Amino acid sequence: MTGASTETTGRDPDDPDTRPESMPPGFVIWLWKQARRVVVFVIGSTVLLIGIAMVVLPGPAFIVIPLGLAILATEFVWAKDWLRYARRHLENLSVRAAKARQGTKGSPREID
Repeated sequence: MTGASTETTGRDPDDPDTRPESMPPGFVIWLWKQARRVVVFVIGSTVLLIGIAMVVLPGPAFIVIPLGLAILATEFVWAKDWLRYARRHLENLSVRAAKARQGTKGSPREID
């Protein structure tokens, strides 16, 4: 009698082919995107914090901080804005350094 209940419905709850979908595909995609954002946030913020610590500790902070921002920028617009800001200021600083090597002095307000 116990076997008759599964035979009458025609579905075996343990068989993955006959089990009804418990989650709609849209929810699975949303969940995947949120999980990815969390992983990117954890990895990117960890790299960024290590880079910030390298400002006072020995290490290449000027490489690690942009790397952390680049990781975060794959998912977050605010990190992309910070990375763009840092890149712009680094380019201005390199122009000023090139002018200083050539002997011409750039104005101190060029970095803004």
